[in-house]
Amino acid sequence: MSEPRPHPPEFVQACEGAIERLLALKATGPMERGALLPAIHEALASIGERLAELDWEDERFAREQGTVQDAASALGAIALDRGGPQVPRYVDRIIDDLRRIATG
Repeated sequence: MSEPRPHPPEFVQACEGAIERLLALKATGPMERGALLPAIHEALASIGERLAELDWEDERFAREQGTVQDAASALGAIALDRGGPQVPRYVDRIIDDLRRIATG
């Protein structure tokens, strides 16, 4: 089996943009977090769409697609628990997942 190709720079930049939004969410107060969630949701959806456009025969595809779905689920938990103590942990988990996807 051949080595997986690196993701295109545009895909990596999309992941980095989502990470920046997530870091802003983490730094924002609980009452202001709600306004940031739609842009993050859109960024994750865009990453999922871009991932689907990449080579689905790549062995990473299913794992990475599942990871993006997990990130979207964690974002839903953040939406429900905006002011809760778990938000930073959820954000960190999504960031770690996106970094792992971006680097392949």
